[in-house]
Amino acid sequence: MRRIIDAALASLVLAACAPAGQSGDESAATPETALTPTGEPAPEIFSATAWRAVAEDGARYTTYLDPDGTYRDLRNGDPWQTGSWTYDEGARPKLLCFTPDDENAIERCWEPGRMSGDTMRAESDGGLTIELERVDYELPAEGEPAEDDSGA
Repeated sequence: MRRIIDAALASLVLAACAPAGQSGDESAATPETALTPTGEPAPEIFSATAWRAVAEDGARYTTYLDPDGTYRDLRNGDPWQTGSWTYDEGARPKLLCFTPDDENAIERCWEPGRMSGDTMRAESDGGLTIELERVDYELPAEGEPAEDDSGA
């Protein structure tokens, strides 16, 4: 999910706009300092949820948060990255963290905001704010990643 959030959020990524750590355009994004607490609170448990972010270049990133603690990122419907995720409900602020399977992977954490309809904003530990859209969760097919739902 690092790449979704770094490139997209994306994704949870939602990340959503750009994955954390991406250069150039994403650094120009100005994080919002306050969220209006309207709508439902962010899900307390992110297990078995999926989130879509659209990058500035139009790429669509979808992150599936599987119940076993793994995540799957798709970029424009194609497999992109996998790794593990955690959600610390006891932390202040509450944090949703992603660790890619890549060698030398760096954990990236996001503070989820409140839900407004099917969208949620999240802020990275580096101050980047992204908007995520909740989409239908699908389990991966046996031995294959789930396909990106093109409907939302």
